[in-house]
Amino acid sequence: MERRQRALGHFRTTIQHLFQTFAPRALYPRASEIADAVEASSEEPVQPLSLELEGLDGVSIHRVTLAHAVEWELLKCQARIRPEGDAKWPPLFRDRHVHIGSLIRLWRGVARETEDRLATQGIETFFDIGPWGGFNFVVHEDGYTRMKFARLTLGVGSLPGTPLHEDGGPFFDTFMPLYKSRLAEEGLIVPEQWQYRNPKRDDAGRLLELSYTYYFPHHTYDNRTFVKVRLSREFETYEEIMVWDFLELLARLYHTTDWTAYKQETKDVDIRFDIQDFVSLSHIMEGVYQRTDKEERLLHEIKEAFRGAIRERPVLYDYLDRLVASKWIENLVWAIAKTVLGIRKFERPFSLTRDILTNPLPPQLLIPVKRHVQAYHDRIGAFRPSEKVGDQA
Repeated sequence: MERRQRALGHFRTTIQHLFQTFAPRALYPRASEIADAVEASSEEPVQPLSLELEGLDGVSIHRVTLAHAVEWELLKCQARIRPEGDAKWPPLFRDRHVHIGSLIRLWRGVARETEDRLATQGIETFFDIGPWGGFNFVVHEDGYTRMKFARLTLGVGSLPGTPLHEDGGPFFDTFMPLYKSRLAEEGLIVPEQWQYRNPKRDDAGRLLELSYTYYFPHHTYDNRTFVKVRLSREFETYEEIMVWDFLELLARLYHTTDWTAYKQETKDVDIRFDIQDFVSLSHIMEGVYQRTDKEERLLHEIKEAFRGAIRERPVLYDYLDRLVASKWIENLVWAIAKTVLGIRKFERPFSLTRDILTNPLPPQLLIPVKRHVQAYHDRIGAFRPSEKVGDQA
């Protein structure tokens, strides 16, 4: 069965389960009507409005509406059946600078081949794949990274039933030889000394996530350089992996009240990575929150500082102080609260960890995130060395 048929079949089964579990019996036929409309849409993505999802707003599922849940399933389905373009792509590496469009295309190609091979073994799943982090301060105008790569971290979401155990599983057994072969074709030979690291389990002890990592010989805690493949079966999309990580970081920073103590208790390298991860991951929220002019200027200054100056403690502390003083962290938190909870700034108290950092994550937040990330990757993936465009970093 082709990937498109597998994806459409999974979409139909999933929304039928949603309706049968949460909707009144009178609405059950709507599940088949929606699935039929999506299947009939051929290669053109069907729009949520054309499915008349507004009529499902009154049905609640774990503090969200059935309309949001169906729209989120629709968005995932459309990503799975979306055809890849046949454009000619630049070389992946240029003196260890990485072309982001070529990298994402390589990852998607290997993931889809892995899906197809596992399907022949009776393992039906989908691998939603992409770069962990953002390129909003590291991509040059020709599509290559501004700095030579130090880390290639690949996030992979998959269905909950994807086999996974402590020493890997079918995904890693199939994906990794293909991935290493493609990297070798592009000139990056990665030795076999990979390690399974960072297992994540649920309360019952079930393995939810595992990373497979190669650390380059010059890797240290202060100067981290590695290639990592991070598989989750807790989340079906890699955007969910990033949103979860970002919300955890955001909650920790938002609830920090004594920044003097934070500096005293936190290593400089960890402060640097907190700032880097905040700036890098905050780009996924651009469909939810638009930076102020002050925050935009700070973003560009931090981007330049990461060329080297930020390794000096006075520079690092100065940027941390300015980040806190800018209210960027606070503004992002309230923008997310408005999207998820429908509340305005300071309207009422809420808990970021209890009300927003939930599992499953709120689809009304995931939908604009995924739409933005897809469009963003399409845009930066279209950059070519021969083109002269403004600095989009």
